[in-house]
Amino acid sequence: MLDPKFIRDNLELIKEGARKKHVKVDIDRFVELDDKRKSLQSELDTKRAEQNIATKNISLAVDHQREKMIPDISDLKTTIQKLEQDLKPILEEWNSILMNIPNPPSLKMPEGKSDEDNVTIRTWGEIPKFDFEPKTHEVLGKELDIIDIEKATEVTGSRFYYLKGGLVLMQFALTMFAFETLTNEDILKKVIKEKGLNLSSKPFVPMLPPVMIKNTVQSSIHRVFGEQTYKIKDEENLNLVASAEHTMALYHMNEALNEEELPKRYIGYSTAFRKEAGTYGKDMKGFFRCHQFDKSEMESFTTAETGEDEQEMIVGLQEYMMQQLEIPYRVQQICTGDTGKPDYQQYDIECWLPGQGKYRETHTSDYMTDFQTHGIKSFHKTKDGEKKLLHTNDATAFAGRPMIAIMENYQTKNGEIVIPEVLRKYMGGKSVIKK
Repeated sequence: MLDPKFIRDNLELIKEGARKKHVKVDIDRFVELDDKRKSLQSELDTKRAEQNIATKNISLAVDHQREKMIPDISDLKTTIQKLEQDLKPILEEWNSILMNIPNPPSLKMPEGKSDEDNVTIRTWGEIPKFDFEPKTHEVLGKELDIIDIEKATEVTGSRFYYLKGGLVLMQFALTMFAFETLTNEDILKKVIKEKGLNLSSKPFVPMLPPVMIKNTVQSSIHRVFGEQTYKIKDEENLNLVASAEHTMALYHMNEALNEEELPKRYIGYSTAFRKEAGTYGKDMKGFFRCHQFDKSEMESFTTAETGEDEQEMIVGLQEYMMQQLEIPYRVQQICTGDTGKPDYQQYDIECWLPGQGKYRETHTSDYMTDFQTHGIKSFHKTKDGEKKLLHTNDATAFAGRPMIAIMENYQTKNGEIVIPEVLRKYMGGKSVIKK
């Protein structure tokens, strides 16, 4: 969430940010409620202080004095209860509006209404040419007996899948490739130098985060997606994560790190759960869009001064890994109408899928400034002792979709899948997936 003082000091910026992101929110009503909140809270604090003094005086008074003082204490208690009752609905409406106010987008973010307005900023790789009709991943998977959608539907329901054989090995190979890459300081130095950035080359720390999260803290970082979120039955305050970064972003909650410790970079791996509400009939074949999938995710904590460059480095690392896999892709700068409330800047990588004959999104990179850390009190201390909010980036390393890109781009005429050279050492030297 945004700092209420920042909102009040930058009303036009906030209103314009909401307009650009197509978020309907009454900023003027928020200011009105904020005035009432502060006035009532000040009066309430004053009365509570008076009550504390009066209570202390009673404890020190003799019996006949105490009897005279009790009515005043009773009146104060009644006044405090009335103020608390008056403040409660104001706080509820104030907080509801505050949680709906989006992070103003970067001036570099293109303005638009939907994904049709996203901007391609670069492409890489040659789109493969086949002397046969390329198959989709679900057809390849069924013919090679490495994906079983039918049995998963029978056992669990739609949008679930079994992975088998070589495809399972490939998933863990991609995970190991990502972890090995992101913990290698020489690779980070290389990407930072190529990007012309002035950043630390401190490597990422591997992490296995929880897949359950308290609803209250998940709400604080704006990662509860309403109908998309799986909630644990009989546990009012517990959800399943929709991505690894949901619990990773909270790792420094209620902490104040020393600036010398920054950046803090983590590469995590976990299962993710999404209801995919509102996508009925979309991407039903294969495992492009599912309720459950495994994902490795980058999360970093930086100062405000280095946050944007950190995102540039992260996107560079995503591109480095896709180039090592030799998968053609394009980088999309996401527009204001297609990005999320927390995002200041967002980039997606879309890989070419020959079976579909188009680019599809496989990676996301989100820079949220201090939008997430304000609600969870994640700070750093400067050398002068000043406390400042941390800035956060999160981004995909690998999930299921890059495997789809490998399957479709590396397929052969006889229906086999050649394994990218860079993954073979993680797959026991295996070079091809075949029957």
